[in-house]
Amino acid sequence: MTVCFAPYVRDADRDVWALPHIGRPDQEDFEVDVCNANAVDLLLTLGLEPESHGDVIAIDVFSNLVTAALRRHLGKRSPELPTVEDSEPGRMTIIHIGRNEGYIERQLGALMKAIQRGREIGATHYSWG
Repeated sequence: MTVCFAPYVRDADRDVWALPHIGRPDQEDFEVDVCNANAVDLLLTLGLEPESHGDVIAIDVFSNLVTAALRRHLGKRSPELPTVEDSEPGRMTIIHIGRNEGYIERQLGALMKAIQRGREIGATHYSWG
């Protein structure tokens, strides 16, 4: 499963949050998709609670959180996490896929680029889920 960070705009007439980038040929340039475990680490790096699943945050507030996290990580790289296999006879085998060193910082950079692109098409908020 993955968690998608995406831009939103409020459609007041229909009282819904709309995704302004859906249907564009470059739709993926506005989103950042990460697996659930990495999303938890990314949210914690941003100072957000993982339980805040699906909150809608003003794009300026979200941008400030990403900028602050990038500054805290200047000159640092998140550690590599090895792949771990959990298997016992008679039980389902679970494989926890690792990640490369610096993964969190790369995703923070990807989020900042996506935020900038979202602003260009009129996005006012960001959310994840």
